[in-house]
Amino acid sequence: MKANRKRRVLHWTVAVWVSIVAVSLCMQSARTAEEKVPAKLFESLGEGRSVQVVFESRGCFHHYAYEIEFKRAPGLTATIVKIEDEWDKSAKKYIKDKRTALGTVNVSDEEAAGLDRLLDFYRKQKFVACTTVDTISVTLREAKGVIAKESFTDGSGRSDSVEGLTLFRDLEDKALAKPRRKVEKDPELVEKEEAAKANEACRRLAGYEHFSKAFKVVDAQIGSVNMMPDSLFVEIEATRPALINSVWWWNPTSKGKPSLNWDDFLKAYNSAESAMAAHPWLKEWKKMPGERELELHMLGGEIGAKEWEMKNIVMPLWRHAGFQGEPKYCFLGRRGNHAWVEFYFGDREARALVPASSQPDPGASSMIDKVDVSWHPNGKAGDACSYYAVIENDGRCHVEEFVAEPGK
Repeated sequence: MKANRKRRVLHWTVAVWVSIVAVSLCMQSARTAEEKVPAKLFESLGEGRSVQVVFESRGCFHHYAYEIEFKRAPGLTATIVKIEDEWDKSAKKYIKDKRTALGTVNVSDEEAAGLDRLLDFYRKQKFVACTTVDTISVTLREAKGVIAKESFTDGSGRSDSVEGLTLFRDLEDKALAKPRRKVEKDPELVEKEEAAKANEACRRLAGYEHFSKAFKVVDAQIGSVNMMPDSLFVEIEATRPALINSVWWWNPTSKGKPSLNWDDFLKAYNSAESAMAAHPWLKEWKKMPGERELELHMLGGEIGAKEWEMKNIVMPLWRHAGFQGEPKYCFLGRRGNHAWVEFYFGDREARALVPASSQPDPGASSMIDKVDVSWHPNGKAGDACSYYAVIENDGRCHVEEFVAEPGK
């Protein structure tokens, strides 16, 4: 009996494997019978064949789908049925898969090429976890049956920001005689393109090879950055030991082109580095524990501060403190990612002005790290924004109160 039971189990196992192999062969046979979807499916669609597209889009605030049949006789046409969930007021429930025939539209050669580019976009697109997810199935048919199938899932949310694509909802707009959709580029893609242009502009500036021996470009933008004049704005880091180890440089543009080159930058930087050597407390401040950085701000070869701030904040404080000459250099003394102190220096002044600071450290050993000031011309007596600081040449730091006179 035991031997018979073993044989029956063996026979059942063999039968199952035979069935699996048979099904597998059938599936392989079906796949080899189907052609591969052409790269130019819509452009090359021949008479007697059709393409059925089922497109569904789901998001936080929408859900709709289309069934579209494309035929050529002899021009390419698209017959569109929209499928959506609709709220039935009388029944007080959603009607699932409500179908609305939108009619048949002619598809131009340009639109057909855009549809092929759309499928190519779907093929290359990696899934991204966007709140909107589109699912698409494409079936190529002829009288004998299905020739080819292809399916896609797109969670990028970027198809409507790519130039040259014909979206399936564009055909709905055409059927309803709506204006043609305007392509709004993906902000992330625009930012990357602009950054690439700005970095290329940096590399093309005269003197780049010499500049790159001691510095590197961390980031670059073209335009008005931080409300400064239109410029090629560059964030720069020194790659060799230096007192000034980073720079924000606004290189003003004229007719879209930078007006200065890297030799001009190096001349202005070296001048600032030499001038800061006259303030020994800066070097000592940078040696203190923590990540510290002295960041120079320059507009061309001049001080990198906004005109309004210079007129309404810096100069009133400069005069109130009795400083000589005018400010020539502007820095941020950074501690870590968020804490900083704003410094202004002049060629004829041994002291430094501090109009503002961020995230002071009350427990710090340095008075500079402790200083808590943020001056504004509208501040009243006793207000937090009525104080600024002065740093003596020996590093001593003291806070001053100043209330601006009305109209001054």
